[in-house]
Order: sequence, then C-alpha cells, then structure tokens
Amino acid sequence: MESVLLNISLILIFTKIGGIISKKFKMPEVLGALIAGVILGPVMLNIMQYDDNMKLLSNIGVIMLMFLAGLETNVEEFKKAGVSSFMIAVAGIILPFILGTIGAYLFFDNLLENVFVGVILTATSVSITVETLKELGKLNTKSGINILGAAVIDDILGLVLISVVLAVFETQNISKGSNGFTSIIYVLVKITLFCLVSAAGVLYMPKLSKRFKRYLKPGKELLTFSIAFTMLMAYIAEISGIAAVTGAYMCGLMLTSLDYKEYLERNIKAISSGFLSPIFFASVGIEANLSGINLKVIFITLVMFVIAVIGKLIGCGAAARLLKMSKSEAFQIGAGMISRGEVAIITANIGLQKGIISEEVFLPTIIVVILTTMLTPILLKVSFSHKVEKEI
Repeated sequence: MESVLLNISLILIFTKIGGIISKKFKMPEVLGALIAGVILGPVMLNIMQYDDNMKLLSNIGVIMLMFLAGLETNVEEFKKAGVSSFMIAVAGIILPFILGTIGAYLFFDNLLENVFVGVILTATSVSITVETLKELGKLNTKSGINILGAAVIDDILGLVLISVVLAVFETQNISKGSNGFTSIIYVLVKITLFCLVSAAGVLYMPKLSKRFKRYLKPGKELLTFSIAFTMLMAYIAEISGIAAVTGAYMCGLMLTSLDYKEYLERNIKAISSGFLSPIFFASVGIEANLSGINLKVIFITLVMFVIAVIGKLIGCGAAARLLKMSKSEAFQIGAGMISRGEVAIITANIGLQKGIISEEVFLPTIIVVILTTMLTPILLKVSFSHKVEKEI
C-alpha cells in the first residue's frame, strides 16, 4: 500500500511539472504528462512499474476522461456529423488494415498473425486527442466533432474486426467450424444491441430529463449517480464486446442534455484532470519496457509507425476531402485520428494472450502507441495554428 501511495504522488508531481514545461513550449499539457511517464518508467529512471493498481486507476481515469468528453460534446453538431464521421472512420480502418497486413509480410509468414497486425493498426484512441482539443478550445469545431464521432465508430468497427479474427482463430483450433461462426454472430448481435440502445438514449434522454426535472438538482447526489451511471455504461459496453471508453462517452452524450450539465462538467473535470487523467497518461509511458528490443523489433516498429501515421493521415484525410471539407480540416481530422493509445495495447494484449501474435509484435505495438500518442498533440497543435491553416 505504501508503494502505491508513493507512486501516485510521484506521478501527479511529475505529470504536473511536465505539463507546465510543455505549456512553456506552447505544447499541450498532455504531452508533458506522457513524457513524465516515460521518465518514471523502465525506459529511464525505472522508479515504478505498470502493475494492477496502476492499471485500475488508469482505466478509471480514461473512463472519466471520455465521460467528460461526452458531456462537453455538442450533441446537435454530433448528429450532423454522423454520416461524415462514419465515412471517415471506415476510410481510417481500411487503409491501415490493408497496409498493416501487407507490411507484416516483410517479417512474418503466418496469415492470421499478419491480419492481426493490420487489425492492431486500425485502432484509434480518442482520449489523447480529446484532451488536446479541449486545451486548444477546438473540441466543438467541425473537425473536433468529426474526430470524436469517427473515433467512436472506429472503435466499434475495429472491435468487430477483432471479434471476427478471434472467432476464426478459435475455429482453426476446434474440429467444428460452426462454433466459430456462432461466436461471430453472437458478438455482432451484442454490439448491434448496444449501439441501438445507446443511440436511443442520446435521442430520448432530453425528453426524459425534462419529465424528471424537479428531481434533478445540482448536488452530490447528482454527481454520485452520474458517475455510477458512467461506470454502468462502461461495464455494459465491455460485456457487449465494446471498449469501456465507448460506453463512458455515450453516457456523457446522454447526460449532456441535463439542465445542470455545467455543474457536472465542473466537478467531473476536477476529479478527472486533477487526479485520474494524469495517471492514465503517465501509465502509457510507464508501460513501455524496452528490454526485449533488437534489430528486428526496431525494423518492425519503424514499419508499423509509418503505416500508423500514413494510414490515418491519408485515409481519414482523403475521406474528409471527399466530403467537401477544406484541406486544413482534412489535415486536422487525419492528425487527430493517428493516436493508438490503450485501444491498440488492449488489442495487441488479446492477440498475445491468445497466441496469435508474438512478443516481436507486442513490443513494437507499445512503442508505436507511445510515438503516435506523442506525435498526435504536436500535429494537432500545428494543424490548428492560424499560420499553418492559411498555408494549407
């Protein structure tokens, strides 16, 4: 227990100092928090390890961060961006998937492993982008809304891909293929039901909140029940085969219609930004362990990193241009979708545990997650600067 308390204290101090330094260089605070994690972790000082306690706090941190993002999202603008977000998400999945699968053949001959590398590279982690957009005051811009919508859809479609690959893998290890097919159908049904229920909640919650308006007053009761509802939605998303962060974001969208949402925003932001979010951002850097690195791993990392950046920047950017968005908006959307974060780590971890991929794929995935996570805030900062927008 003593070590956990010390670790939390060090993380909060280092991430805050890192954020202050980052702001001095006119960069988002989140970048400083990520670098602080790398400094504290095995890569440099090796003061702390990524253990179960940190994993729990980190997971809660990202759930609260996504709940806050949902609260701060303009639902009307989100609805308008529905079709465009879907097209951007699809383009941002297809290109990295194809490039990732083909690129993996440079190092491996196993079809399923190579396909899984492609699946890993389809992931998008919106948490880093959300924090950066909030700092830049661009969360509810046309680009910001499309990034959020596309990232949520990307998460759902990406997890469908993972479910299909896992079902195929299980089919190869059992005598009857019908079990694998049944597994695919079961997962797809759960995901579809979750999406339908969430969409209904976002659409009808305003009417419901007006009916119970006299019972909904700012106070600790509203705050506690809102957090409980967030955790419940995250849980339902998990058991439905969707990432918990998607459930938390949907919960935020549902509650954004409340009359007292400003009260919720203020208090959730204090909990998230002041305590839990720094632990999440630092944990990404702490989780990196380069002890198994060799020349092959370096080459795999370089290939995955290039594909990770190009796949989203070109794929999502091209889709945005086809939707008649400006060049600067297309660049902003492509840049905002680059970060892989916890989604890619979770995907790679599933593959490693199931024996689909080896450590030679898992380690580069962690490094690519860190690199793309650090690159995304920088590119977003640059893409939203008036000088760059004008030049583009």
